[in-house]
Amino acid sequence: MKFLHVADLHIGRRLGGIGLAEDQRHALERIVALAEGCDAVLIAGDVYNRAQPSGEAVRMAGDFLAALAEKGKPVFVISGNHDGGELVDYCGGLLERNGVHVAGVYDGALRRHVLRDEWGEVHVYLLPFVKPIQVRAALRRLGEDADGIQTYEDAVRAALDRTPLDPEARNVLVAHQFVLGAETSDSEERAIGGLEQVPAEVFAGFDYVALGHLHSPQRLCGGRVCYSGSPLKYALSEERQRKGALVVTLGEKGSLEIETEPIPPLRDVRTVTGPLAEIADPALYSDDFIGAVVTDELLPPDPLGALRTVYPNLIYMALRNSRTNIEMDVGELEIAENKGPLEHFVDFYTLQNNQVPPDARRLAVMREIIEQVEEGSHEAD
Repeated sequence: MKFLHVADLHIGRRLGGIGLAEDQRHALERIVALAEGCDAVLIAGDVYNRAQPSGEAVRMAGDFLAALAEKGKPVFVISGNHDGGELVDYCGGLLERNGVHVAGVYDGALRRHVLRDEWGEVHVYLLPFVKPIQVRAALRRLGEDADGIQTYEDAVRAALDRTPLDPEARNVLVAHQFVLGAETSDSEERAIGGLEQVPAEVFAGFDYVALGHLHSPQRLCGGRVCYSGSPLKYALSEERQRKGALVVTLGEKGSLEIETEPIPPLRDVRTVTGPLAEIADPALYSDDFIGAVVTDELLPPDPLGALRTVYPNLIYMALRNSRTNIEMDVGELEIAENKGPLEHFVDFYTLQNNQVPPDARRLAVMREIIEQVEEGSHEAD
């Protein structure tokens, strides 16, 4: 059985304040084309870039899922940390009847779907992104003691321990978590201090784990646990990454093959470095997303304006020479909508205290306040 594994679509995201709708449609069309040669599609979270996406983003996601459904292949979708779980679950019954199986909110049990091929059954389990507070709330609604669930590892273990696996079947998990030891990228939202990391051993028993959350494509546990990575480059730090989708072939029990299918971008993300007269040569005009590093010893007049005439999608500029190292943010590096509440607190506290960040005690207090607010909202639901 052949699966197409993608993740971290981040529909609605912007780069340097520039909309990516055209670029994302181009990438999604490539994913739909790749689905033609597969038996099922796994979308491992972060369908949207925000919990409350724009109307354009919702329409784009709807068109994408409709195009996949028309292929007649089952599609499995989970929510990620950027998604609003309820939105992913919206119209779940209708989507189910059209072969699109969604899991947006963890309700105390993993949703399981059974597929079959010449080797027997393949069981596909869907685990949306979970925090300890969400798992505690779900289990308490079921009347279970959940006080011991304090860490992300506790949360994932609790969810998986309640899921008995058939050892004779091939078991596939779609999840959205940060696995300990995996490589990170600048474009991801991560909890401060790495508290959300879980060890790969929590996924023991699964023949393949299709992960989302980290934007760098990578394979762990001998290829049994994989991040497909994001289909587009969402930061300059990703300029050397080869973006694509994974085609995962499960043969008989124990047989696993993985291939990477590239997703060529409509516009690339890259850095240009050199004297202004060289890198701002009109002959180099490009609509790629550009980070420019100007190396002139004397500050050129209006370097930003000169660069923008050649690179209309300039997202970053730095002036670097033997005397200075000045960076000019032109909109990309830290977009507020991509930050979590704790990161906003750190930024605000640091700004108000002469660039001194909060200490561990203050972070712990604020984290507890945020969790109490979140827990209250879950109980209200």
